[in-house]
Amino acid sequence: MAARGDLKQMSSQVLSLLEPELARDGFEILDVRVFQGGGRLQVRIYVDLYPDGGITLDACARAGRTVNMLMEEADIFAGQYVLEVSSPGIRRPLRLPRHFAAAVGRKVDLKLSAPSGRERLRGILVDFDGQRLRVRPPAPGRGDEDTAEAEIIAVELGRIQEANLDPEFDARALINADRRRKKQERRQKRQSRKKTKRSRPRADRLARNDRSSHDES
Repeated sequence: MAARGDLKQMSSQVLSLLEPELARDGFEILDVRVFQGGGRLQVRIYVDLYPDGGITLDACARAGRTVNMLMEEADIFAGQYVLEVSSPGIRRPLRLPRHFAAAVGRKVDLKLSAPSGRERLRGILVDFDGQRLRVRPPAPGRGDEDTAEAEIIAVELGRIQEANLDPEFDARALINADRRRKKQERRQKRQSRKKTKRSRPRADRLARNDRSSHDES
């Protein structure tokens, strides 16, 4: 099994091989990821149209044919491997500085290099200056639904091993926000019912007093 450093080097080799040719055809490589899976080497290449994005299935297939041809000629990998050419999907990969600049204000999922291996950071990308990202993770003990009170973490661009937009994080935040809204609505209804119950006895007394006045007259 290849070491993580070797896999990263393989990714760089594939990127260097494919990027010029695909760029001439109007494609952008968002990322190349090489990993072990199912007992074989997996090579996954994310492509999109440049500069506007919105790649179609036909365009993705066309990019795939170019990738297959170049990979066969270069023979980078010894042995069998599985090659996949994919559109970005909702978890759009982030690799270049302009990718991160475009993602400011969005939720991101980062895998970072660390002395003990890799660590993960998820949160809102609040700023990017070209060299450093500033990410606000969820507040401690609050889960994904609240990032407003969390301390911002600075991350050097060179530490990032993989990066994606994080729609799963966004979805959970929306779900949690909806739960908070419904909880607040239930609380308001309970308070409203309590107020109604307290006001009924007085209304009943007034009604009885009115009936008594009519009877006496």
